[in-house]
Amino acid sequence: NTTVRHWVRERIEAHAMRSEETPEKKLNSLCWVLEAEAFENFLGKRFLGEKRFSNEGGEGIMIILNAILEGCPSRGVKEIEMGMSHRGRLCVLSNFVRKSITTLLYEFTPTYEPETVAGDGDVKYHLGYESVRELPDGNVRVSLAANPSHLEAVNSIVEGKARARQRVLNDQSGGEIDRGQVLPILLHGDAAFAGQGSVAEVLNLSQLKGYRTGGTIHLIINNQIGFTTAPADARSTAYATDVAKMVEAPVLHVNGEEPMELYWAALFALEFRQKFGRDIVLDMYCYRRQGHNEADQAAFTQPIIAKKIADRPTFGKIYKQQLISEGVISEADVQELENAIWGRFEAGYQKMLQLQEAGDRTAFSGSTGVDQPPYTHAPVPTGISRETLQKIGKVLTTTPKDFQVNPTLEKRFLPRRVEALANGGPIDWAFAESLAFGSLLLEGTPVRLSGQDCRRGTFSHRHAVFYDYETRERYIPLEHLDPSQAKFCVHNSFLSEFAVLGFDYGYSLSYPTMLTLWEAQFGDFANGAQVIIDQFISSAESKWQTPSDLVMLLPHGYEGMGPEHSSARLERFLQLCAEKNM
Repeated sequence: NTTVRHWVRERIEAHAMRSEETPEKKLNSLCWVLEAEAFENFLGKRFLGEKRFSNEGGEGIMIILNAILEGCPSRGVKEIEMGMSHRGRLCVLSNFVRKSITTLLYEFTPTYEPETVAGDGDVKYHLGYESVRELPDGNVRVSLAANPSHLEAVNSIVEGKARARQRVLNDQSGGEIDRGQVLPILLHGDAAFAGQGSVAEVLNLSQLKGYRTGGTIHLIINNQIGFTTAPADARSTAYATDVAKMVEAPVLHVNGEEPMELYWAALFALEFRQKFGRDIVLDMYCYRRQGHNEADQAAFTQPIIAKKIADRPTFGKIYKQQLISEGVISEADVQELENAIWGRFEAGYQKMLQLQEAGDRTAFSGSTGVDQPPYTHAPVPTGISRETLQKIGKVLTTTPKDFQVNPTLEKRFLPRRVEALANGGPIDWAFAESLAFGSLLLEGTPVRLSGQDCRRGTFSHRHAVFYDYETRERYIPLEHLDPSQAKFCVHNSFLSEFAVLGFDYGYSLSYPTMLTLWEAQFGDFANGAQVIIDQFISSAESKWQTPSDLVMLLPHGYEGMGPEHSSARLERFLQLCAEKNM
């Protein structure tokens, strides 16, 4: 795309003049780096040996995140949906999403046991959190999704959440959907970005009509190691980011200890995303000062680089000396800033001790958790009148006057439904499903159906979309029930289970009043998304108090099509059922 290439070239050439490097930006960057550094040091001092998966050596990510946040209000961004793994997560929760430092510190103590409404909770570096960040030119809601240890699994969940929030904001304001209002940000490790296939799946989602979110900013904390795995063993490509070439996403490789480059790259990424509605990748080169966790020793497998890192001053020390020498800040002011940061953490710690002594515990306080009422088997009226069924059925069996229906559908499919309406049956599954969808739409409940070939249906049974036999113009009967009806969305997905089920699960989290359905092409293929089923759908409410009303459709049957087309493995789902989780 020459327009995109020219735009990128012009911005990079203009940046070479360095006119945007102001003392204010430098001081802000110093504050963000020192805050991140002090946070990790404080945890290391107060909770010696505790696992925290620190981002020491990668503090520059805080400059990128905060620079993006600062630029959001002026560029029309109202909300940020984030996903990331364990590396640096606690620092991001505390210093960016602004989770209470008292609560976070309390989670380190051996006596901490949240009083959950239901479920077992999870480790502190898996929990989600959301807040509203107040900025001089507007507020921005920031939400970090809860996630399991499975790297990159949360990516499609974040995309689904973002898409749903875009729909919700549009429903509130009317008009065309402005995807620029909600910004997805995904943080990755270099080894995981190159190694996990879910990354490629989510990139492939990015421009598909039923799944696009107006572009995602991908931030890679490239500390050049994956647990103990060196880059030579982690990928077959020159760069960890090469998978992003599949969607022609711009990739900016940035030095993690060049604050003004990080600042500029962050605003560049935000501006690009808002202008072109496409993904962009920032590859921040840094290092990992600790082992994989604080009880691990990197010197076991990387002895040479570990020695070099141990001898290297921290990013904060290097940058504060640079700004002192430039006259941007005095040594006394730096000391005052560091004391203020440490004092805030210490005050949170002292408050935590008081809560601990009092035995005061809160359940997912301020998190993304949603308290649920006790489960009930009380009956719920779901019946509708015969007149309403007839009205919906008539719409489902009627096409526009000049619309050329496929001859087979015109001779068999539609007459069979007309006859069923006239005689009161028999009504097959697909017709009953469409009637049910129609009744919900008339009552004001929107419906989203997603999956491989779901518009027609794997078995040619649904036909939620008719195609003109001559022009291939589309007609969706369930969109024409009534002018005041709710929204009906039906999308054929690309050939993925993992990312698409994750996307629709995420969608259901952010739009709980919409009926969200995912259909497997065959029920047997659902295990292609087993991580989503195991780590999110079946267990998220117990771990994170995040309930979902997602419906999974798993068509299957004994039809002589072999062992991969006969079973949805329902026994596995039964094994997953416990404590009213599904």
